[in-house]
Amino acid sequence: MMNSLTSSFRTWFTAILLIVAAAQAVEAQTSRDRRDQASPQDLERRLEKAEESLLKEYMDVASELYKQDAKEESLAVLERIHKINPKLSGLKEEMEKVREELMSANEIDTEINTSKGWGTAIAVVTEGKPIRIQAAGDYKLTLTSQVPLTGLPTEDSQTDHSKAAPFGALMGIVVTDGKPGEPFPVNSGIELTPKKSGQLFLRVNVPVTARCSGEIKVRVSGGGLTDPNKRR
Repeated sequence: MMNSLTSSFRTWFTAILLIVAAAQAVEAQTSRDRRDQASPQDLERRLEKAEESLLKEYMDVASELYKQDAKEESLAVLERIHKINPKLSGLKEEMEKVREELMSANEIDTEINTSKGWGTAIAVVTEGKPIRIQAAGDYKLTLTSQVPLTGLPTEDSQTDHSKAAPFGALMGIVVTDGKPGEPFPVNSGIELTPKKSGQLFLRVNVPVTARCSGEIKVRVSGGGLTDPNKRR
């Protein structure tokens, strides 16, 4: 009888010890988990480190593309970097440098005879490729037409001056597959991104009855620009 009780006690005591040990193990693991859990500050540092690594890789790619004279692609990578961290040291200056080099490329110098209306195309532009137009000079204008008190008309694009630009100012138009787009003011200079590819024409904004004399010096430059007057 005594042996049976002793055996039962041992079994019971062993079970208690196992339960206590298991509880202690769980508590110890929980404590370790709490200690191992990253704090918000730790997570923020990890994010900063990951971002720094990513931006360095982007900068290396942009630099390599630039060395290969793939400046448009290099600028695209720099713009992606700007979306992630616009305050990155030196990024703004690098983007401006590449943009200016693209805007200054493929220069075409010509003169606009103000007496010949639209004349001939001075450049072929490419959709989505920014260009720069610079103009200098002046000209003489003689207009003997009667002028109504309501001002000169602008309704007829074939005979009147355009309301798209100031009277007498230099303006441009892009013709795509024989279809002219909307005229735009150039004045003494403009930077723009063509919405369609086509031939670029310039003229002064006067009605066809006006008599003009003089030439305006013009320089066109930018990406995707070709000279239609050069033989290939």
